[in-house]
Amino acid sequence: MTQRDLAMMYAAHDAFRRDLRALAAAPDRERWTRFRTQLSIHHTAEDVVLWPSLRRRGVNAQLVDAMAAEHDRIDPLLAQVNRAFDTAGPDAARPTLVALSELLHNHLQHEEQETLPLINDREWSLLDREMRRRIGLRGLRPYYQWLLRDVEGERRRSVLSTIPGPLRLVIS
Repeated sequence: MTQRDLAMMYAAHDAFRRDLRALAAAPDRERWTRFRTQLSIHHTAEDVVLWPSLRRRGVNAQLVDAMAAEHDRIDPLLAQVNRAFDTAGPDAARPTLVALSELLHNHLQHEEQETLPLINDREWSLLDREMRRRIGLRGLRPYYQWLLRDVEGERRRSVLSTIPGPLRLVIS
């Protein structure tokens, strides 16, 4: 696995944590929509590319099944938050956002500690390709703006260094 892959994965995980902290403190529909879109892209790419590839390679089946099951437990909470925003408003979403925050935090930590070290270069490449396909050309600028929101210093430079120069100009 390359530093590029890790920098992008950790940046995405940090952005999910950042948004959930903000949403749990002050639910906001616009931020929720951006968060939900990015999490959906991220988890779907893992579901369709990463978990199957790890299974084919014979990586710890219990771990891969646990990762997929964690995604399955997150999905109903996402739907509950959507319903709360749609029917009762932002304040009604807060308890579910808090529960989602805890569940997602545990999942991301589990993934970082046990799964990321097992991913090989081919799998990183496949995951990156699937993420880019799902984000699409029109989604690149919003994606990187979301990813880099409130990111400064070395962490920002680390992530920006993974992005081709011409694209950096577009997203800045």
